[in-house]
Amino acid sequence: MIQGDSIEYDLLIKWSKDFDCNGHYSCEIGVREGLGSKLIMDNVKNNYMHIGIDPYGSLKYQHYDEGGDYVCDYTDEMRDRLLVDMVNYKDKFHLANMKDHEFMDTNGDKRFAFVHFDGPHMTKDVMSEAIWFASRATSNSRFIFDDYPKYNMQLISDVLKLFGFKVLEQGKNKICLEKTQSI
Repeated sequence: MIQGDSIEYDLLIKWSKDFDCNGHYSCEIGVREGLGSKLIMDNVKNNYMHIGIDPYGSLKYQHYDEGGDYVCDYTDEMRDRLLVDMVNYKDKFHLANMKDHEFMDTNGDKRFAFVHFDGPHMTKDVMSEAIWFASRATSNSRFIFDDYPKYNMQLISDVLKLFGFKVLEQGKNKICLEKTQSI
């Protein structure tokens, strides 16, 4: 059974429901057990492929702006269960089993219409991801940020304004930005 570890999945459904990717990619950074990716794939339309980015392997790293390094419980067994759970999505789901920066180093030619940011929660990491994806965003892109109160979302939002994004709606834990103009 595909599970999640967050809240406000109702907002993720609302923001992805019938969202037209116009033949471009959807993506989730930080797949974990797959609920976010499943909900996105179940609700967006016309996406070329959904890419889930997650290195798994219980890596030790600093996850938040405050505090030190620690090991998360993203095991290889969790990844293997995810792949079994996603068997019904095999034609529309691709797991990029790597760190976010490794993905960004090797996938610069893709265009993204819908991105769920739920990986590292350090401001500098989320900012790097946001700028990279904004540079490859389609004219109607939506970016959803999970756990946004844990990092400097105001700074990230201000930078994304330079790429034509504005806040569409926000909850207590998730926020949706939408590209409203071509820059």
